[in-house]
Amino acid sequence: MLSKILYILNFVKTTLVYIIYPPICPLCREIVDERYQFCPDCANKILRLELQKNPPDILSGVFAIAKYHGGTRSLLRKLKFDNNLNVLPALHKILTDISQRTEIKNFLANVNFATYVPLHADRLKERGYNQVELIFSDWLIAQNLTAENLLIRQKYTPKLFKYNPAERKEILKGAFSLIEGADVRGKNILIVDDIFTTGATTAECAAVLKAAGAAKIFVLALASDFEG
Repeated sequence: MLSKILYILNFVKTTLVYIIYPPICPLCREIVDERYQFCPDCANKILRLELQKNPPDILSGVFAIAKYHGGTRSLLRKLKFDNNLNVLPALHKILTDISQRTEIKNFLANVNFATYVPLHADRLKERGYNQVELIFSDWLIAQNLTAENLLIRQKYTPKLFKYNPAERKEILKGAFSLIEGADVRGKNILIVDDIFTTGATTAECAAVLKAAGAAKIFVLALASDFEG
């Protein structure tokens, strides 16, 4: 009898929460079926799952999941610049929803393990976390991919969105180094990042990994403008 009463109370509580705080699309705020789910219109706008057409030559393939200016920009900016961790479930939902897509499975089949684009120690201290790790770490585990911090950002660089591709490339020269003891010889490595634009950052990371003997470097980005 008690268990039945508890079941009814829990059902009433869940129903009231749903009525008072219904699940809404993280972008347009339309009511949806599940929390952190995107409505069909927003999902169609942002989800692309495409290989970049003209990545830097040093990269063997670049796959981007969502369109940056289609809505994910606001979520990523809240995470990176406002320290708003409340957007993480919505970003995780994007990854969960595409996990079983053939395009993703085929792309990940090419790599041995993953690494993150690192932050400089000063920026990491300022922000308190590497947003790329927060976005991807649990998802990579779910894909049976080991993720290791292979790189150090030894040079503090300004935010790059103000600079053109040539300037970004120059600014990033010598920005990264391999962590002591890391062995990447003969490995195909996946670099994960939150945003892919010109590819200057991941290309510089790839150059360090290649110099250490890595075979191929792939990039998986949450968002891109899909230019080129």
